[in-house]
Amino acid sequence: MSNFYAAIEIGTTRTVLAIGEDEPGGRIKITCHAEIPSTGVRKSQILDINQATTSIRSVLRAIEKKQSEAGSTITLGNAYLVVSGQHIKADPFQGMIPIEGAKVGSDELDAVFRSSRTMQLPKDRELLDIVDQDYEVDGLRGITAPRGMSGRMLRLNTLQIHADKSRIDNARTAADDAKLEIREPLFAATCAADAVLEEHEKRNGVLVLDIGGGSTGYAVYFDGHLASTGVVGVGGDHVTNDIAHAFQTTNAQAEQLKIESASAIIGTPGEPRVKVPGSSPLMETRTISRRALDTVVNARLRELFTVIRDTLEEQDLLNRLHAGAVLTGGGAAMRDIDALVQRELGMPTRTGKPVNVDGLDDEKFPAAFAAVAGAVMYAGRADEGRSILDGILGRFFK
Repeated sequence: MSNFYAAIEIGTTRTVLAIGEDEPGGRIKITCHAEIPSTGVRKSQILDINQATTSIRSVLRAIEKKQSEAGSTITLGNAYLVVSGQHIKADPFQGMIPIEGAKVGSDELDAVFRSSRTMQLPKDRELLDIVDQDYEVDGLRGITAPRGMSGRMLRLNTLQIHADKSRIDNARTAADDAKLEIREPLFAATCAADAVLEEHEKRNGVLVLDIGGGSTGYAVYFDGHLASTGVVGVGGDHVTNDIAHAFQTTNAQAEQLKIESASAIIGTPGEPRVKVPGSSPLMETRTISRRALDTVVNARLRELFTVIRDTLEEQDLLNRLHAGAVLTGGGAAMRDIDALVQRELGMPTRTGKPVNVDGLDDEKFPAAFAAVAGAVMYAGRADEGRSILDGILGRFFK
């Protein structure tokens, strides 16, 4: 019998739910997924729990309908929560212990691991993940397997990713009201990276940009581990708002202009004008300059990528990303955004189709589902880990 896993993302513009199951060979397949427009959420933050609950109920009903049509009767009771937003931070933390007997052994590896998990967070923060980076022996960094090495001091470098506890609690409350238990919160950007990156890209240096509605998460991998991560408070909704303000349209009209007509790269003069969608059949259609539309979009996106470029330059990472940039999230669907990233960051850029999970090949834009797909993968790994632990404990505690 297959094991089933679920992940939900309550985003600024949409609420997404995905269900996956084990496949032969250890892979995960997304067997059912659905999305509906979010309500009660702004800039990755729930502002109205009742409306957010309604969104969760709606996406649950959409999943149930799809499963019923496929002849499935799975009852979904819990899901992992995909979290995004500028409230997410990543702090370096170092476990440190003396090396007994002058060589690193199992005792030292266990002790430094435990030491690396002792970082104290403020009460208003909740831990999302602890990512092991590399070891140090007497100040020498970049060590991946220190067992047997000689020295006096062993260190384990980690990144501790944490979020605003109240925001996660609000999501839990909204999900509980919809009869869906939240098992664990996960960071959207690293989930997306797990779904779309190959191991050789992580070794050679790669940047993942998960572009959502209210914010953009980034994750940098180098030498096979997560080197840096964070969130910039600019997303696709900011582009929509800029269009609405510049051309005096409704947000719905601006969103349609962004999707159907705008480009992240400013076009050449003399291009045909763009029709502004009418807010009603009785409204007279007007036109705007395509170049002016592209200029508005380009300005906001350049602001976003400039912040990311400056951050990576400060961390001495920008010139180490030989595998380039990978774009995920709904915002990655904007026309020519890959070309703009390549121009602004000076590296090859591609759209991140999930490669480490199956079941999304028929989706029109699978990069938009990378984060929930990666969360479902994590759920499968966590379940496997628990099964192994249960087996070990079962042998000792019969």
